[in-house]
Amino acid sequence: MKFGVGVDYSLKALLHLAERYPSNIPIRVEEIAETQDIPENYLRRLLIELKRGGLVASQKGPSGGYMLAKPPSRITMADVVEIVEGDYVPVECLEENSANCPREQACAMRDVWREVRDTVNSILRTATLQSLADKRKHALSFNI
Repeated sequence: MKFGVGVDYSLKALLHLAERYPSNIPIRVEEIAETQDIPENYLRRLLIELKRGGLVASQKGPSGGYMLAKPPSRITMADVVEIVEGDYVPVECLEENSANCPREQACAMRDVWREVRDTVNSILRTATLQSLADKRKHALSFNI
């Protein structure tokens, strides 16, 4: 039930971009990788996925890089998880394409797993990049 490192790296990169929003000056991959301690080649692949998912835009050329494609208040952690890993499902029997469990009617755990899935998804849908950036800004002001 663990999210992969791709989700973590993607969120770190997106937060870096969110902190510069609404600036439309693209940020180079190398800068994001270095400041967020993310392997550059892996970050490049993640940013391509995030671009396909409509979360980031890119600009080519010597002054190129990445920027958010929409306001950070409209990008949720659920969006990132879905793009990087697909739908969050804690157990196989809840997957959309899963064959029906032969013990579905007598399964005491299925409803609990549904509740876990729904609760986690609800939390991820309410956590936006804006709310995360605000928390980070607030935490940094106390660490000075």
